[in-house]
Amino acid sequence: ELAAIRQQLDDRERQLQKAKQSEAQLVEQLKQSRELSHKLGPRARQLQATVVRLRDGHNQARADAVAVKDKFGGELVQLLDANTKIAARFKMLEDRHKASVEERKKLHNTILDLKGNIRVFVRVRPINAAETPTEPEGEPTVSFKDEQNIGVYDQAYSRRKWFEFDQVFDMKTEQAKVFEEAKPLATSVLDGYNVCIFAYGQTGSGKTHTMTGNTKDPGLNTNALKELFRIRDERKGEYDINISISVTEIYNETIRDLLNPGNKKLDVKMNPDGTSGVPGLEERSVETVEAVMKCIADASKNRATSSTDMNSESSRSHSIVTVRTQCTLRGSSTYVGKIHLIDLAGSENTNKSGVTGQGMKEAQNINKSLSALGDVIQALVKKDPHTPYRNSKLTMMLKDSLGGDSKTLMIVCSSPAQTNVTETLSSLNFASRARNVELGKAKKNSVAGSP
Repeated sequence: ELAAIRQQLDDRERQLQKAKQSEAQLVEQLKQSRELSHKLGPRARQLQATVVRLRDGHNQARADAVAVKDKFGGELVQLLDANTKIAARFKMLEDRHKASVEERKKLHNTILDLKGNIRVFVRVRPINAAETPTEPEGEPTVSFKDEQNIGVYDQAYSRRKWFEFDQVFDMKTEQAKVFEEAKPLATSVLDGYNVCIFAYGQTGSGKTHTMTGNTKDPGLNTNALKELFRIRDERKGEYDINISISVTEIYNETIRDLLNPGNKKLDVKMNPDGTSGVPGLEERSVETVEAVMKCIADASKNRATSSTDMNSESSRSHSIVTVRTQCTLRGSSTYVGKIHLIDLAGSENTNKSGVTGQGMKEAQNINKSLSALGDVIQALVKKDPHTPYRNSKLTMMLKDSLGGDSKTLMIVCSSPAQTNVTETLSSLNFASRARNVELGKAKKNSVAGSP
């Protein structure tokens, strides 16, 4: 039992020694911690101060951001509101400008109606791949001031000449836009007026495209006829409207019936009332747009064309689509109208076009008839007592359009290339003279004996 007690005392002694060792280690660690704490104290306080500053800075930044956001939001709202007002003001001014332009156009057309002036439009085709490489840098050959003024730069003389016309179409103008401007004139045929619309310009300037176009992009002929049928259908509850069409060409001073090529020995005859006509010419009554399209397609197949250095499909004749209308308001008057839609053959510089033989003869006849047209225009401008209509078949056919009670529109087609600047200036100078022709106020044609 004594041995057991001694054993317990030894165990307790060892435990006491370990406790003292642990206590000594803890004291040493505490001493080291105090020394480390003493060393890190200032740094910790600096870090703590930094944290406080950062927290305060963060809070200030948030407050500033909220203030800026509120201020910016208010300014943005004001800016958007001001922008909306500016846009509305701009739209108002734009509408006023458009209205003033339309009003000016109406007044201008009213004056032209009263004086009977020939209206003149100018259309410039896009430049083609063959012309682009030779086009000089710097001054563009053709430029546009607005929808009425066009300038042509002649590099040889380093000068630009400006022209004013009733309407000017640039290279990007689509067929529908051209027709939209010509539509009031074209559709007045249903009110009993005689109308003449013809395309003039050098070969390859876009006359046939403007007047005829193609299936996907129809020209003025097709668009005008479609509009006449649309109006007919619109008025069918009150009016009886009959429409007929004939298509002729003047080739080498010979009249050809394009709807009946076998129809020979045709000629222009002057009627006692001063009008002109072609006795024996086939005239087809048309009830639908499809029937019209078939007539135009048949005529196009029979028209004389050939390739020249200026145009791969040069028209070698003057093509004349004539549409006659008879419009009767049931129980009231009957009015008859006529519209000539004319694609003139191109004026041609034979040195450029490279034609020989038959092509040379065609070019000479084309130029001769266009020269005769120029003589008629010049006589009308001067109001000469004698107008030389009989100098060509073309001017004979146009007698009642140029010298009667007709509404006449001339569309001058031009090239934008410097290589054609001489021809372009010639066409526009001719157009300027034509614009001064006063035909007198157009009159409606009523059928004798109608109520």
